[in-house]
Amino acid sequence: MKHIKKVTLIIMVILFTASFTLCYGADNIYEGTKSEIDASQSEDGYIKIKYLKETTKKLKVIIEKGTEKYTYDLNNEGKYDTYPLQMGDGKYKVSVFENLSDNKYATKQTVTISVKLKDENAPFLVSNQLINYTDDSETIKKAEELTEGKDSDFDKIDVIYDYIISNIAYDNEKAKTVKSGYLPSLDEILKSNKGICFDYASIMAAMLRSQKIPAKLVTGYSSNLNVFHAWNEVYTDETGWIKLNEMYFDGNQWKLMDSTIASSAKQSNSPKVMEQTNKLIDSKYYTKQFEY
Repeated sequence: MKHIKKVTLIIMVILFTASFTLCYGADNIYEGTKSEIDASQSEDGYIKIKYLKETTKKLKVIIEKGTEKYTYDLNNEGKYDTYPLQMGDGKYKVSVFENLSDNKYATKQTVTISVKLKDENAPFLVSNQLINYTDDSETIKKAEELTEGKDSDFDKIDVIYDYIISNIAYDNEKAKTVKSGYLPSLDEILKSNKGICFDYASIMAAMLRSQKIPAKLVTGYSSNLNVFHAWNEVYTDETGWIKLNEMYFDGNQWKLMDSTIASSAKQSNSPKVMEQTNKLIDSKYYTKQFEY
């Protein structure tokens, strides 16, 4: 299994700082000379950022809180990208960078915003750059179809998980060629019925979030697979068993779910393989690095 390459800035050379951003009152929209940061929905767990004009240059966003730091790409088409505020309440430093040459970047805008989430799980209930969907997405329509008539979160998790591991196959060729900065296109994954671990985790998070079920896309290290990997953590107030992989949900806790590994076992149609897989999907074999 191909690992997901960490999104990092190898060398960041700060040539100048555009700290003269303007704030437009309660709207919480900060406009610099070249970029705009919209924090008006910060209580819902996300911010939107765009470069004001199209450019051929590479753009980066860094979001920091305390010692935690997340680095993202920003599109250069003058359109908004959405980023999660997944580090809890408090002060966030948000910076936009423009590439000059090689690995040298210049700061174009830096702002500090105070975040007070309306719910601690709010960032894991909305779309963002890595889990990108709308109400009109085919992926979300499929989630609606799968969960029709199901009232409990537990039943919805079960049917969505079952669909993903039964229908999406691991794409070995894509794993060999995927490049740093790759972002899943959920409807394309749904249409092709194949993907890499990043795709599995993204489509599952989107489907669950659309059903008001908190879900994280998590990246980190899998000691079983010996690779950088992606999986999900899912939250529910309910308790009970998921038939597949014999997973027990204890209410009010996050549960690790790895649909990538589970799909290979389910599609093998082998009870023995399924039993072995149950032992592999254990949190002790996973080391989290980032969550989205």
